[in-house]
Amino acid sequence: MDIREILQKLHEKGEVSRETWKPLSVKKNKDGTVDVLYKNRLIGTEEDPVFLWIYANVVEDEEFDVKVLERITFKKEDIKWILRYAQP
Repeated sequence: MDIREILQKLHEKGEVSRETWKPLSVKKNKDGTVDVLYKNRLIGTEEDPVFLWIYANVVEDEEFDVKVLERITFKKEDIKWILRYAQP
C-alpha cells in the first residue's frame, strides 16, 4: 500500500478533491487503516486554517480499495477546545 495510491483512490472515488484539499500527513496504522490529514486550499487562512481528517480502511484483496470510515472537518480552535477538556 503506497501513500500516493491511497490519496489517488480517495480522489478518484470523489471522497476528496485535490483542487480543494492539500494532503499534509498520512499515518498508516497496524490494523490496515490510515489517518489522512488535509488542509483546505480555498477557505481559511494561514493563521486560521480549515482541516479535514479522514480515517479509512485500506482493502488489498483482489482489487485495491480505500473505504472511508470517518471524516471530520475542523479548525485549529476546535482542537484547542477538545484538548482543554480531554486532558486529565
